[in-house]
Amino acid sequence: MAPDLQALRYAITAAEHLSFRRAAEAMGIRQSAISRRVRRLEEMIGTSLFERHPRGLRLTHAGLTFVRDARYVLMLLEQAVSQADRSGRAEAGLLTLGFFPSLVSGRLRDTLEQFRRNYPAILVETVEGSPVDQLQWLRARRIDAGVLAGGYEASDLERLPLWEERIFVALPQGHQLAAALSLEWQDLRREQWLVRAFESGSIVYNFLIGRIAADGYLPSTSMHLTSRENILGLVSAGYGITIVPETLTATPYPGIVFRPIMGDGALLPISAAWIAANDNPALRRFIRLLRQIRAERQP
Repeated sequence: MAPDLQALRYAITAAEHLSFRRAAEAMGIRQSAISRRVRRLEEMIGTSLFERHPRGLRLTHAGLTFVRDARYVLMLLEQAVSQADRSGRAEAGLLTLGFFPSLVSGRLRDTLEQFRRNYPAILVETVEGSPVDQLQWLRARRIDAGVLAGGYEASDLERLPLWEERIFVALPQGHQLAAALSLEWQDLRREQWLVRAFESGSIVYNFLIGRIAADGYLPSTSMHLTSRENILGLVSAGYGITIVPETLTATPYPGIVFRPIMGDGALLPISAAWIAANDNPALRRFIRLLRQIRAERQP
């Protein structure tokens, strides 16, 4: 039989005070209760932990070893209980977040900054991916939540509309349209578009078709298996133009100007998605913060 935890605590306290009377006073119990429990503990393990004298107690050799190990066991148990409690209250844990808009600036970056201030012990890992990628990752439990751009519907996921971002066009600095303060989709019909192939290029292509195709005319696009930064490098070199979310325009890029697109279809809805059955406490804290921020921004 294993000793109960209370008996271990009694033995440790008695060893610290070398007196049942002083140990009982420190613990706020009767002396008879602590001496009786320690005696039962000794009987159970089959050896004496203390030599009893009129002036107090003295630890035996076995008692020294036992009390040392008992302290270590209780310390590990307290750490385990504390860690479980902190994880349960999401003061520690891991949140894996997928995102599509840029994290350089904007509301998503501000939200993550506030989340870090509120819960500094939670580790946040991020994965960049298109809305289609994020929906797959959510169902495979690779991410806890996704911040998606566009009006994607998924009946098996919880969804929270967050905000809207204006779409900008990235133009070479010397482009004839660069002098305009803003543009409309019809101004961009005859341009060469640069699209990232691995960022669900077909989605971006369909997005452009829905806005600039007219009278049977389809946008001219070229796919590139490269990063967003390299796409902007090609824009700067005059190979074409591309669209970017508003958050990306806070960072200057040599040889590029960003111009807002006005009119219908120029606002990109941003929303959060997650699986309702995901019981990660860190996710619950993150969703609560998103709801709070959304409520504060509504008139």
